[in-house]
Amino acid sequence: MPVTPDDAELMDVQQGGRCFFCDGPVGAKATFDHLIPQAYGGIDDPANVVLAHRRCNQRKGDRLPTDEELDRFFALRRSSRLGVWPPLRALRGGDEGAGEEERWMTVAQAVARER
Repeated sequence: MPVTPDDAELMDVQQGGRCFFCDGPVGAKATFDHLIPQAYGGIDDPANVVLAHRRCNQRKGDRLPTDEELDRFFALRRSSRLGVWPPLRALRGGDEGAGEEERWMTVAQAVARER
């Protein structure tokens, strides 16, 4: 389900009005960043989205979130109705020493299970 205005407002409150990536104030110019990029099967749902500056969103591009970013995301979403998409949990539950190729395989397998 796409992000609704109510979802965006709740994200803004949870993130304290700050960009998920640089922690600067985002204000009305916030964009939606898909933690698992849509180009690689990420869903357009609040459980896979954070608020970010356009520049920060573009800098992240189509990379996967880091372990630190995942930890921060899970902390923000603890007890939230916005939730966490299961492939993000699978990614965080993977081998911490895994290379980028292994991380992408974990995501691909988890996304396939969700379909």
